[in-house]
Amino acid sequence: MATNRRIQVSDLDFDNIKANLKSFLQGQNEFSDYDFEGSAMSVLLDVLAYNTHYNGIYTNLAVNEMFLDSASKRSSVVSLAKMLGYLPRSVRASTATVNVTVSSPVGSPASLTLPGLSEFTTQIDGVAYTFYNQSSISITPNALGAYIFQNVPIIQGTPLSYSYGVTAGTKYIIPNENADLSTLTVRVQEDQNSSAYTTYTFADNITDVSSTTRAFFLKEIDELLYEVYFGDGIIGFAPPNGSRLLLNYFVTDGDVANDATSFTYTGSSISGGTVSINTVSAAEGGQEIETIDSIRFNAPRNYSAQNRAVTSEDYKVILPNLFFLIKGKTLLIIKNGVVKFISIIFLQIFSG
Repeated sequence: MATNRRIQVSDLDFDNIKANLKSFLQGQNEFSDYDFEGSAMSVLLDVLAYNTHYNGIYTNLAVNEMFLDSASKRSSVVSLAKMLGYLPRSVRASTATVNVTVSSPVGSPASLTLPGLSEFTTQIDGVAYTFYNQSSISITPNALGAYIFQNVPIIQGTPLSYSYGVTAGTKYIIPNENADLSTLTVRVQEDQNSSAYTTYTFADNITDVSSTTRAFFLKEIDELLYEVYFGDGIIGFAPPNGSRLLLNYFVTDGDVANDATSFTYTGSSISGGTVSINTVSAAEGGQEIETIDSIRFNAPRNYSAQNRAVTSEDYKVILPNLFFLIKGKTLLIIKNGVVKFISIIFLQIFSG
């Protein structure tokens, strides 16, 4: 009897694998009259088929995770996008603009200051959300003697701080999910004998970074967290060991506070005056963290643009990283933790 030494390797289905193994053994002279169904050999074939099936599935999944188009795990997609120099967008906070009027402050002072991180609240569908202004603002009374803080940007979320001692090998992780990276400020106390902090700026283009540039870089890591890291002294200044790193940022609820229009001042007293709020523009711009499909779509296009602004395709990649379109007329710019509003006539770049 001719010996069959061929094994079919194109099937990964469990039953087909077992059938192929059985067919192979039945073709051997030693097993020509063997009963494969009513013996312990059937159990051994089950084990071999299971092991082959398991390894086939595992290998298939592992290979899929190596390519951006087929990867399904976020960690794999983020890692592959990182190779293309793409940082997935973090969650973004809703931002509104309000006028803050203070009536009858004690002593009619020559100037008033709205403290940084003053609290404003609003309600949407019975749920309260808190907004804060990022920095303090000082004003003098207008010609009518009114104290009005005009066009104050307020951001939804909770302001947090985290501090690290700078040492070799330390990973500087932002330890909170839903951190809005556009509100992140990074400061380093480089001299232990001084209380002064140096502000580092986010570097999204290494061509602008020299060995002395106080810059920081970001990358997404596991569990939707982000890591701050610095240069090596060649590309970007490396903070000296013993420095103190301070991270300030907002943790936000994303898009749930969009369209909020009514705000109440719940911060500390401003010179004993009565505070009233007038909304200039409703809350806008809140977004959830970038999805896997969005990363898969944008990463290669960001790589092809190479930070150029030449073609309309380049603008499609660059502008969303810098701006939010609000009501078709205003662009909200959030860059390095600074919020600005610019009214423009929006060009129909995205229409091609």
